[in-house]
Amino acid sequence: MKVSSIYFILVSVLFLVSSANGQEITPIGDINAVDEEGNAIFAGLQTMDQYTIEGIALNDPGIYWGGEGERSDFILYVQDDTGGIQVYSGGWYGGGIESYADTPVQQGDRVRVTGLTGSYGGKTNVNERHNPDQKFVIENLGYVGDPEPLIIEDLTAASQFDSTRQTGGEYYQGRLVKLMNVQIVDGEWGSGAMLTVADSMGGTFPVELRASTGIGDYPAPEGTFDVVGVFNQEDEEAPYIDNYLLWPRSIEDFGLEASSADDWDLYK
Repeated sequence: MKVSSIYFILVSVLFLVSSANGQEITPIGDINAVDEEGNAIFAGLQTMDQYTIEGIALNDPGIYWGGEGERSDFILYVQDDTGGIQVYSGGWYGGGIESYADTPVQQGDRVRVTGLTGSYGGKTNVNERHNPDQKFVIENLGYVGDPEPLIIEDLTAASQFDSTRQTGGEYYQGRLVKLMNVQIVDGEWGSGAMLTVADSMGGTFPVELRASTGIGDYPAPEGTFDVVGVFNQEDEEAPYIDNYLLWPRSIEDFGLEASSADDWDLYK
């Protein structure tokens, strides 16, 4: 039996289980709908209705919080066949990682998340509306591994805004991607660094080394390389049609094992 057939059967079984439990699964792509200026237009944003999504966890929920202090933000990206979405709880208002300690989630787990929706920075997410009494519920369905990253060879095209979400930044948003054949052209490698990479056609794209990932503690790659990460958007001003960036998860996303320092020579 082909792998694709096995995957289809697995998805079908999970769908039947969720239906049996009385949960209606909302496609992530539906929640991510935007208008021509990038404003979120999902109807649930203005309600106290809770929605359930199901997909693969792209990261461990503690690696992106990026701040300092005793309470870490819970930042999890979940991807299904229609898109990717951030699941967020802020440590700064009393939520965060500690609030979900009884629901362990790791990169590659298939999860089902039920909660409220909100919009910030140009993207819709599942969240608590800054109220830890409105926690979302996470059901871990077991480890399945990372989805195949979407290949990006043209950085300029990947940065374009398309309100239909069929191409460009809105299509990739929240999903696992791989930037192909790029090199660092601006920024200083290190913890918390904001870098700019370029492709062979001159297109550029921001790559942020979130401090809590530890990526900046390793040597910087030199020359041309590929890099995997979550395609994110952090646009704080309307219209919400740009400020896309990549969030790598670990040094392994640059194609190297953290323990294989000798392999850095491959990039020199």
